[in-house]
Amino acid sequence: MTQTQMTTIQIATFGSEGQDAIASGIRNFPVHKLALICYESDKDKVDEFSRKIRNILGLPVSVHLVSRKNTIRDTLERVSEILTRDGKNFRQVLMNVSCGEKLIGCAALSASFINGIKAFGMDEAGSPLLMPILKLSYTEMISESKIKILKAIEGAAAGFIESLEQLEAISGFGKPLLSYHIQGARDSKGLADLGLLEVEKGERGKISARLTTLGKLLVAGTPPISPTTK
Repeated sequence: MTQTQMTTIQIATFGSEGQDAIASGIRNFPVHKLALICYESDKDKVDEFSRKIRNILGLPVSVHLVSRKNTIRDTLERVSEILTRDGKNFRQVLMNVSCGEKLIGCAALSASFINGIKAFGMDEAGSPLLMPILKLSYTEMISESKIKILKAIEGAAAGFIESLEQLEAISGFGKPLLSYHIQGARDSKGLADLGLLEVEKGERGKISARLTTLGKLLVAGTPPISPTTK
């Protein structure tokens, strides 16, 4: 019986300076593929860096661009896309946040927290420094049902639903279950309590809801999930 190899994909933020930190991550941690996230303005530099890595190490490299106007959201989306495409092909995912500007590094660290990815940076001496990321991802602390409801609302116009009836039609969940997940109960916080939805109650108990900024970012950073869980 052959033993399964522990294959690893490293996701790394990239900037115009400090690229030695990416090389240090390659030296100090296992890597079988490198995924680089950087600003669109750094495309020429990241392409040149990628060619060097491929030619010298023979390592497959993918490049994922984000805009400065939407750094946090774009970074979360790029990480989600990487996990969707490559997550099943590798046994381990690592995040190197030691290169690039602070905002893109913070966004990548947030993506690590949402998805339970082990993250690391470099200290002043250039030695690896593991970040205190939870082994349990944020998406595992929030049920798949709640994630599906958020994604259904995100799919509605401007992330807003006018009623539970509308949400029932687009999510496939019944109204009692929707009310439970949105408003919560004694044994479980709802999406409103978690700060992911803004809820307004109208006449006759009619409920409308809008994704908060945190809710939108969570949806952006969450890979697609199977449609079976309720």
